[in-house]
Amino acid sequence: MNARSMFFVFMLFFGLAFSLHVLAPVDKEIKEGDTVYLGSIGPGQTIEVLVDQEVKTGGRFGQGGVFDYAVVEKAPPGWIGIPSKLHDKPLRVALTADPEAKEGEYIAKIKVIDENNVDGLGETTFFVKVNITYDVADVSIEPVYVKTGPGQPAKFSITINNKGATGDAFIIQAQGPKRWEFKRSVFVPAKSEKTIVYEIVGNEEEVYKTQLSVQSSASPLIHYEKNITVDIQSNILHDMKATNNGVLTFPIFESLVYSFFGLISNLFG
Repeated sequence: MNARSMFFVFMLFFGLAFSLHVLAPVDKEIKEGDTVYLGSIGPGQTIEVLVDQEVKTGGRFGQGGVFDYAVVEKAPPGWIGIPSKLHDKPLRVALTADPEAKEGEYIAKIKVIDENNVDGLGETTFFVKVNITYDVADVSIEPVYVKTGPGQPAKFSITINNKGATGDAFIIQAQGPKRWEFKRSVFVPAKSEKTIVYEIVGNEEEVYKTQLSVQSSASPLIHYEKNITVDIQSNILHDMKATNNGVLTFPIFESLVYSFFGLISNLFG
């Protein structure tokens, strides 16, 4: 092999010898054909893969270059691949799992592309592995029994610990009388925890046994519920506190008196 041939062989090898930098949800340097484990998500959830568009080596002159966009070349059946925008910084490609996906590991193929081979990088592919689990969040609902008065809110503390590799919006709802059938949504980022207070109000003396449910907006397969009891009983303190909520109606003088009672009740509530 003459010197010129050796030079071209060297340049071809050197041009291909570069690595991609996956930035999120894991931080890893990879090469053509490598597989990256992204973590666990639930059915229907979307996970983004961020790739540095720049490489420092390889390319037409061995000094690196820039990839222009990325695509999901092959996704599992029922999944949706979302390509990056052209010239994203970094390249941001996404995968949405089948809302009815069964638990287990799934693999998708991602391709990054140097459009028109301007920098001599061509195309390179790698694989991502995702674990589907229904157990992507821990949910705590406390207390399970609240005693309150008519017109007074029964307060429940709901803590959602998102263990998954992607954020999700969770819908909180109480089952029961129509006046309770309202929903509250809370977004919980990946690997984080959020606590909210959910209130239930009844205007009649009664013991209500119902359920509080927490469900992922991505799939009904990610669902948690707990039985709770709201015990509504009338007493003087509760009646005075109810005046703060505008439950009781009286003439002007009596209203002033009840407003005073409401203020006093706050000191004891």
